[in-house]
Amino acid sequence: MKKTPKGLKPSGSGHVLGQRTFAAITAVEGISLNAASRKRLADMNKRKLSPDDQRTEVIRAYRDAKSRG
Repeated sequence: MKKTPKGLKPSGSGHVLGQRTFAAITAVEGISLNAASRKRLADMNKRKLSPDDQRTEVIRAYRDAKSRG
């Protein structure tokens, strides 16, 4: 059985990046949000959605956009 180094074990719940961390990573990668994504993010923050609810909204937005195009 392969051993995982201490501190690198996957957590059961996963890890959700905060908005500032995600922004820093995307800036390095050269990725930027379009106006609709920025609006959706601001709306989710205003409504204080849980990470699971945020994930559901983002998936729904891209699924809906794909079915329109």
